[in-house]
Amino acid sequence: MPFHLHTGNRLDRLADRLAEVVRAPLASVFTPEMVVVQSLGMARWLKLELARRLGVCARMEFPFP
Repeated sequence: MPFHLHTGNRLDRLADRLAEVVRAPLASVFTPEMVVVQSLGMARWLKLELARRLGVCARMEFPFP
């Protein structure tokens, strides 16, 4: 499984980049996208932002490091 690290100090730009990355489907529809987050609040914010930008946020997991 590939690991991609995106860094920055502007959350809105990082959310834009994440939306671009997850827009492309994975090889299997049963494989969830995994995004490592620092807190439950960040996971919730990302879910809402991705749903706003893409229309839906599904099959995503947000584990802690």
